[in-house]
Amino acid sequence: MVDLSYRPLSKLALAARSQTAAFQAPVHLWELPKRGMATLRLDLSDAALVERAESALGLALPKQSNTLTTDTRDGFVLWASPDEFIIDLPAHGDAVARLAALRDALSNDFAAVVDVGDQMAGIGLGGSHWCEVWSKVCALDLHQSRFMPGACAQTLAAKCNVLLYAPDLRERRVDQIRLYTRRSFAQYLFLRLEDAAQEYGLTLRAF
Repeated sequence: MVDLSYRPLSKLALAARSQTAAFQAPVHLWELPKRGMATLRLDLSDAALVERAESALGLALPKQSNTLTTDTRDGFVLWASPDEFIIDLPAHGDAVARLAALRDALSNDFAAVVDVGDQMAGIGLGGSHWCEVWSKVCALDLHQSRFMPGACAQTLAAKCNVLLYAPDLRERRVDQIRLYTRRSFAQYLFLRLEDAAQEYGLTLRAF
């Protein structure tokens, strides 16, 4: 992976603007740290191929649409389409080794592992009124009656292509989501979310 020296939201000076009382406002918005991300394409009907992929990655692949699987190391595999998955791993851990092992395991098969970590930027949205803010920038219904912990989706938000998921499977309802978009869209999307949150009260956080 290329270690880029810049951060997509650096021009927004989030660290300087963040408040010390980080969880007081009804809406929280923050930049996510860089992640190790890749797309995986393979035939789910090939049980041996799936088993090799899961063994190399150390994560099971989700079998149901718009769901994810996770591990104890903050790693996720998101269902993107019937033959495509998004792998999301902490960049500071063993992401490089795990993705390399996956590529090696599938090198002689009809499958593809493509590193996309350097083109993506992440935004965190949470708080008691996060869903109201979301509804201002996207028509996809993420109400708690429809969008549960462990769910994921791809959609357009403020005209930006977005991959999103609810990371905490221990909770009974979603209190935060992770949003990933192209680096070139990240600042625009963050500002749209920040503007949408003004009527509720907003806390900015920096990692």
